[in-house]
Amino acid sequence: MHYGEAGERLLTGMRAAVNALLATGNNVILDEMPVDDSIMPAWRRDLRAAATFWVRLTASLPVLEQGERARTKGQQLGNSRGHFDVQAGDDWNLIIDTDDLTPSETAARDPEGAGRRRLTAQS
Repeated sequence: MHYGEAGERLLTGMRAAVNALLATGNNVILDEMPVDDSIMPAWRRDLRAAATFWVRLTASLPVLEQGERARTKGQQLGNSRGHFDVQAGDDWNLIIDTDDLTPSETAARDPEGAGRRRLTAQS
């Protein structure tokens, strides 16, 4: 998958919109699913936040595909497989392996003092 010219303009506009929110004093939590290797470097290059905390959620391909099959709205079988090998980089403050976590358990992870470490269900 790749973006054409219109897609590139859209992504550039999204980054500008987030920066506008930050510039007016808003806190922002951004949820991004990188569809190619250019997405995360562009965010890291263009984001103008005073402070950032980068979190990466990971899961195995079987768990991701199980989630795809379970969706009743917006089901796009094959998305996980198509995006699984996208290189998101390795510069993360926190990496959470979600294979054995519910969404609520994942959200409850406390990033305070997490530094740069990987969390699993046993952490």
